Amino acid sequence: MTIFDTIAAALASNQLLAGGVGTLAFGALMYVCRAVPEKTLEILGKTLWTRVTVESMSNEYADVDAFIEGRRLDFFSRSLEIKDGALKTGFGGGWGLYDGVLFSYAKTKSTQQVAPFETIAVSFLTRDRGVVERFMRDCKPEEHRNAIFISSYSASGGDGGLRRRKRGLNTVFVDQAIKDRLAARLRWFQGAEAWHLARGIPWKLGVVLHGPPGTGKTSLIHALASDFGFDIKYIKSLHGLGAAFRTGTGSDLFVIEDIDTIAGGLTRDGAKPQDEKGAALAAPLHEILNAMDGMQTPDGLKFIVTTNHLDRLDPAIVRPGRIDEVIELGPLSLESARAMFRAFYGRDGVGAYSPRTGAELQQMFSTMTPEQAEAQLAGQGDRVREAA
Repeated sequence: MTIFDTIAAALASNQLLAGGVGTLAFGALMYVCRAVPEKTLEILGKTLWTRVTVESMSNEYADVDAFIEGRRLDFFSRSLEIKDGALKTGFGGGWGLYDGVLFSYAKTKSTQQVAPFETIAVSFLTRDRGVVERFMRDCKPEEHRNAIFISSYSASGGDGGLRRRKRGLNTVFVDQAIKDRLAARLRWFQGAEAWHLARGIPWKLGVVLHGPPGTGKTSLIHALASDFGFDIKYIKSLHGLGAAFRTGTGSDLFVIEDIDTIAGGLTRDGAKPQDEKGAALAAPLHEILNAMDGMQTPDGLKFIVTTNHLDRLDPAIVRPGRIDEVIELGPLSLESARAMFRAFYGRDGVGAYSPRTGAELQQMFSTMTPEQAEAQLAGQGDRVREAA
């Protein structure tokens, strides 16, 4: 008799042990019977479905939310909510059809943040990633395809956003050399991740545009974002700048306009100035510097800072390494003024010329005849008006 036969005989002769072993065996069998289908369903779920998650901080969230509403199967999902004056898909789960493909969705909200944070997870019954890509492309309305999304960030987080129609660089009257320089830098940066990694250099790009009001800084940023397909994330407060930067994706361009007007209270000692109610007026300077170029600066970050007064900024903000390009925009050159004249009047013009900003020329060309504008630029505006 083998040792296994001996153990089996002992178990059989002892009813208590036999009952215990039997119970354990039955329990194990039930666990296996229950676990196998669950594991099978889990494997099938990972194998058969393709999932995409969209967060409310993303530029695509509103489009996806509206797109699902028109394709969900009402029989399985009756939850609705009122948003922007219209019925939209409510929170919870449901099913829908897109291009003949069944999909499920789950819409949730978290209130743990300062501002409510929503998420939509959509799972498609297909392994074809192209279906998901077409879904994301088709969910964007036609009027949005020729627009960029501009979202804003304050001290409390995201403040919503709006869409603005794209404009080309050829519609911005800034000296061509400046447009070429910025476009070339952005184009190179987009494909330079490996270059930075090989040299141990942070993969981020910081640009400062400075110059008098009306020289085209904002228009230039708008056109660059349009031509490169970027959405703009507009920083209204330097509080939480690092957190705002971490929300960025490869298609986002951060913009801090007139930084000298919102950075006046920056301190080097770490103290946060407060108003009479105890509210913080500014963030310590080191927080801003570390957000732009520090341990928490995300890879692929792109930001443009504008100011009318470069000399008012702390030198640490614009030092090389933290800022990669410092570009001055001034009055338009004669060549650029002539190009602007042709765009407004449809003919060549401008002989004598005293340099003006693009904003000054735009006002002039929008309110004068070509002859009046040329005379004004040549310093003969008063005589022309008297003759008229």
